[in-house]
Amino acid sequence: MVSSVHVVTDSTADIPSHLVAELDITVLPCIIAFGNEVYCDGVDLSNAEFYDKLADSPVLPTTAHPPLGVFLETYERLCRGGDAVFSIHISRQLSGTMRTATMAASALPDLPIRVMDSGQLSMGLGWQAIIAARAAQRGLSLDEICEQAAEITGRARAAAALRSLWHVQRGGRIGKAAALLGTALRMRPLVQVLHGEVLPLENVRTWRKALEHLAGYIIAAGPSAELAVLHAANPESGEVLADLLADYFPRERILMGEAGATITTHLGLGAVGICAVLAS
Repeated sequence: MVSSVHVVTDSTADIPSHLVAELDITVLPCIIAFGNEVYCDGVDLSNAEFYDKLADSPVLPTTAHPPLGVFLETYERLCRGGDAVFSIHISRQLSGTMRTATMAASALPDLPIRVMDSGQLSMGLGWQAIIAARAAQRGLSLDEICEQAAEITGRARAAAALRSLWHVQRGGRIGKAAALLGTALRMRPLVQVLHGEVLPLENVRTWRKALEHLAGYIIAAGPSAELAVLHAANPESGEVLADLLADYFPRERILMGEAGATITTHLGLGAVGICAVLAS
């Protein structure tokens, strides 16, 4: 009989460290490379260190998902003693992480492992992992956690205000035409995660308007059960956005956090995002 379920995700989830520890979530680090300098996201390179390095480095970083061997070792270790694994990751349309996780699970057919595509990134993924981990702590079975997670996926939302579209276009996450349009007009672009892809939401002329429209995006979506505001080296704007949402969602319950190195590589410094799970 399975004694417990372990939740696994990757570092693109941007889950604050205190929740990772409290909920016993296993976070597999993505790889960040500045030329020949290679780091594990959140392990040997903190968010603050990455922000400073990104701002000063003449070499732009590249990212890679956790390797197959890390998945295999993690799944085998966590399944010892009859335990199970629920592994949920960044959208397969944005990364090879899901493919690698699925390969690892297929290589271990005798172990109770379920791999799920969140269809999201950052805390859009993070909330799904958190809710699954809470369910695991309540003693729900692997099947029950999978059913609950599948229902939550459709209610996850994520959007961000960017200083420019240059980083996200450079990483191949959005079309060149859209990036050029925002740059040419010197607009502040907003993007959203829709159907597992990062897509343009709108362009506005000032940063304040960008934050107001970002708040309006989630307010228009309807009531939220969970809400997080994240920033990439821009805590002041994060606080402004949270204040704009105070009448929509209890200010003290808004989870404030930082975008990790992997997400910041593709969104750029100064970005501010909102991630929610809509109420059922």
